[in-house]
Amino acid sequence: RGMIQTMTEQRTPSIATRAARFTLACLVLLQLSIGNTAQAQDPELTPAATVVVPDATDAALQVPVLQDAAALERSLSTLSALRESRDAKKAVLAELHANYDPNVDGELRLQQLSHIRSVQADLDKLQFDFETVATGIDVRAFDLGVDEEIDLMGEFTNFLKPLLTELREATAAPRELERLRNLLSSVEESEGLAKSASKSIEKLIAAAEDPKLRAALEASRKSWVARATEIRNQRTVAEFQLERNLEGRRSVIDSTRGALADFFRARGLHLFVALCTFLGIFLGLRWFYRLLRRFVPQFNKSDRPFYARLVDVLYFTMSGLLAIGGALLVLYFAGDWAVLGIALLGLIGLGWASKAALPKFFEQINLLLNLGTVRESERVIVNGLPYRVKRISLHSDFSNPALAGGKLRLPLRDLPDLRSRASATDEPWFPTATGDWILLADGRVAKVQRQTPDSVYLKMLGGNVLSYPTGDFLSAGFENLSGGFRVFLRFGVDYRHQAISTSEIPAKMREQLIERISAMVPEGTLIKLRVEFLEAAASSLDYAIMADFDGGQAGRYSEIKRAMSRILVDTCTEQDWGIPFLQVTLHGAE
Repeated sequence: RGMIQTMTEQRTPSIATRAARFTLACLVLLQLSIGNTAQAQDPELTPAATVVVPDATDAALQVPVLQDAAALERSLSTLSALRESRDAKKAVLAELHANYDPNVDGELRLQQLSHIRSVQADLDKLQFDFETVATGIDVRAFDLGVDEEIDLMGEFTNFLKPLLTELREATAAPRELERLRNLLSSVEESEGLAKSASKSIEKLIAAAEDPKLRAALEASRKSWVARATEIRNQRTVAEFQLERNLEGRRSVIDSTRGALADFFRARGLHLFVALCTFLGIFLGLRWFYRLLRRFVPQFNKSDRPFYARLVDVLYFTMSGLLAIGGALLVLYFAGDWAVLGIALLGLIGLGWASKAALPKFFEQINLLLNLGTVRESERVIVNGLPYRVKRISLHSDFSNPALAGGKLRLPLRDLPDLRSRASATDEPWFPTATGDWILLADGRVAKVQRQTPDSVYLKMLGGNVLSYPTGDFLSAGFENLSGGFRVFLRFGVDYRHQAISTSEIPAKMREQLIERISAMVPEGTLIKLRVEFLEAAASSLDYAIMADFDGGQAGRYSEIKRAMSRILVDTCTEQDWGIPFLQVTLHGAE
């Protein structure tokens, strides 16, 4: 109100001056209302300076400054306590310097110097605390020329101290029981020795005649009796403490239950939050990466660019590091130094143990970047079977389109032992397909019913099914008839038809074979048929009959072969051609 009155007392102000004054008045009223609210919430808050509102044309506008009187009071009391402690330490240090005698024995002089150094260190610490509280800054920032020495062993000890404290508290009860048992055993042994010593002295007293010797022995006996009494009292106390600890000792089940309850009450929440943080970061990054791959088509191509593979490597690395870092930050902000120490020790041990795996790690990075021995879209042999490398990742995908269930997933660590190569455009992925007819090495014809990376199932003529392990099937040796096949026969006639053996006989055989086989197979399935003179054998004139058929007739391979033999025999019968047989000629001696 006084401020507004002061403003209204100005003579004939301009419009700009009035606007400035009004704005300033609103600001001051707002500040005063904030100050009153703060005072209502905390009665110790008092204005540190009065509000002076000069003319609006004054450039140096002053605003009210509110100070925390309680904080100021605490600072002053702290400084006062530090000053008293510092003065007391100065007095002690002055007294030590006054009493210091450099001419005393070496050990005593070292003790005095050590005491002086200790008090001086305490005084320096108090002075540092005084300056820090007074200035509100870390005065060590001005010690630019001083390099602080780092005690690695001390830092490591401080790091392990919370963990060791937890272990010490966890094993306090059994260690105390063991200490009492050892103490009781030692006391009992000492008591026995004291009693034995007293009895020995009593025998000597009874046998001694010199009064002075008897008096000396009597004094010794009394000391040993007193010592035995003291030991007996110690034994009594040790027995009492041991009994009390044993009575208060819980069973193993109760102790375990209590330990677990204490653990989950004190540490379980921290571990749960840390685990949730780890999973949240890891799964969140995984979801984000899948979303990125969905909307960026370059990440889904079979021939992905290099930067897409580099993003893969960065994702795999950063997702793990960020997830671990988030979990450790949870433990850090929770102040759970014991669990944090265990986690850090585990990570350090894991890193130390995996240093030998660094070459493999870099080799796997090369694989992820498609720069290794196995590359995407190439052909690789796995367990004796060819596969196409679809995708290289932490779990790489392989496929064989010719096999049922021909999808394979391998961990990245198994890939460095493999070698891939570029595949030809028309290169088959398996020598057969489901439904193909094959001719086995023993002459049997079978149909491929099913083929998988593990087994190949063959349906024989007649309906029985024969199965082979896929590797054994590939090495067994067979002919695939479904792409077209040839029936080959060797047929011979008698030597008495030698005159027509190279002209009339092969022509007639071919004519009869084409005519009769065409009647038993669909038109166009007999592609080619040839009958050629093969050789003049020991007892016959042999012919090679070669008939080529379409693969659609592969299931009738055996039937066609038998029909061709029958047709040739019928032709020889009709043409009165003799069919030779094995003969043995005997020549008698003259």
